[in-house]
Amino acid sequence: FQTAGIRLDENKLDFMQNRLVQRVLDSQAGSFRCYIDLLDSDAIERQTFVECLTVHTTSFFRDLAQYNWLRDIALPELTQHSSNIVLWSAACSTGQEGWTSLMVTDEFRRQHGKFFNCQLIGTDVSTAVVKQASRAVYLQNELNDVSDEVRHRYFLRARNQDGRYRISPELRSNADWRVANLTTGDGLRGISADVAFLRNVLIYFSRQTQREVVDRVVNNIRPGGYLFTGHSETGFKHPDLIAVHPSIFQKVI
Repeated sequence: FQTAGIRLDENKLDFMQNRLVQRVLDSQAGSFRCYIDLLDSDAIERQTFVECLTVHTTSFFRDLAQYNWLRDIALPELTQHSSNIVLWSAACSTGQEGWTSLMVTDEFRRQHGKFFNCQLIGTDVSTAVVKQASRAVYLQNELNDVSDEVRHRYFLRARNQDGRYRISPELRSNADWRVANLTTGDGLRGISADVAFLRNVLIYFSRQTQREVVDRVVNNIRPGGYLFTGHSETGFKHPDLIAVHPSIFQKVI
């Protein structure tokens, strides 16, 4: 748990036990004791186990009000001062959050006739979900909350994959997906974001780890940039942040 900073409450012990049993079987360790020894000696297995414990629940246009605020408030302000906007999905899971932010930003650009460059950076501790986000292929039922207009503009039917859609090449060319660990800072070097999404991930960390993660993310946000958090993740304070909307913070200049 130290590797990912994950906090497991008592109500999650059954979940952890089931995942642990599965890894003991899959790794052919033979026993729990031998598997613990394997975790101590094998970095690849440690990463695999961390990925087993990581919950990846996400969808397109989840918490729509935040994306509306991004479009109506944040982007008009940010694009007054910069022609290069960087979006960062800090715990990107399988990519829906990041792709949605890129779609919303492109829609803003079209509606207002503004020209500015926009790059999306997506990071996650799980190699598997980063690969899936990079592939950008989704089942039709994962697009239930996507309007027909948005689907026609930003999705293409995937070749030789019935019922699947792929994000358009235009959006994919503006996205960079990376494996990174928010609790250690590994993989975060060089990120300088105007907008960072850190939603529905802090709840899995201890209070101390939450403070460290928020501090690390804030350090990678440009002055005047914004941090979007989950609706249940507002019980923290940071000297460089001011609350500008429920679950949305701005980094002081």
